[in-house]
Amino acid sequence: MQLLCSIYPVTDLDAAVDLYRSVGFQDVARPDQDTVLLAGGESSHVTVMLERHPVESQAGPGPVFRIANVESFRQDHPELDWVFGPVPLPTGGYGLFRDPEGNPIRVMDFGTDSGRYARLFNA
Repeated sequence: MQLLCSIYPVTDLDAAVDLYRSVGFQDVARPDQDTVLLAGGESSHVTVMLERHPVESQAGPGPVFRIANVESFRQDHPELDWVFGPVPLPTGGYGLFRDPEGNPIRVMDFGTDSGRYARLFNA
């Protein structure tokens, strides 16, 4: 597992982006109308993902890790408290499980990414 970024579910995406920009983050990409990828300081690599989605809001903020294959990982770890996944994204698979305290742990792979998004992360 490799830490990619932190995800923060938001209801007002524009207000959240404005706040992060005001403290030095830059808007790196907008994969869809509900997602903004941000890089801090002089870095061009994504460190923060803002997401406007009810499932993400219910799950709460937390880390996003890169793994080789979400589907294989889930098959290898059925004992984990899986909330969902894998679900297909333009980049590959995506899933979410909870640790023993209930904190969300998101995992994703770049199995179907052309390199467009993977290059934005320090991965």
